[in-house]
Amino acid sequence: MSQVRRPGVVTFIGAIILIQAFLSAVVAVVTLAFKDRVTDFLAGQGSTTSDASIMGTAIGAAVAALFLFIVGSGILRGSRGWRLFVVLVQAANMGYALYLMITHPHSAFMTSGLVTLLIGVFVIWALYGHKESEEYFERA
Repeated sequence: MSQVRRPGVVTFIGAIILIQAFLSAVVAVVTLAFKDRVTDFLAGQGSTTSDASIMGTAIGAAVAALFLFIVGSGILRGSRGWRLFVVLVQAANMGYALYLMITHPHSAFMTSGLVTLLIGVFVIWALYGHKESEEYFERA
């Protein structure tokens, strides 16, 4: 079986997911490293927070980083399961953005919703509507 070259749009999406994983890992490390400063800052903003909630945030960011790394790696390897998962998450995100745009038409949700919809359309097109992507995921 011949090796199929990964399309640039698939590489782009996989790379973006891996960058998100890296940034989530940075958030986890920085939150743990500066836990006391984060708590003081949030208290100064009027937030009632605790060490446990800061620790939960750091753990959540670490879990997200691990999960994003697995998903990004799967996309770059040509996993059809992760491909479908990414599209389903994008579709749910687009649906929620559309809901917010309808329920809050005179707010920042309009702008962020439009951006979310455009990104979602691009991701879905790149993973399912692009001929080279289809060939890549079929043969990978």
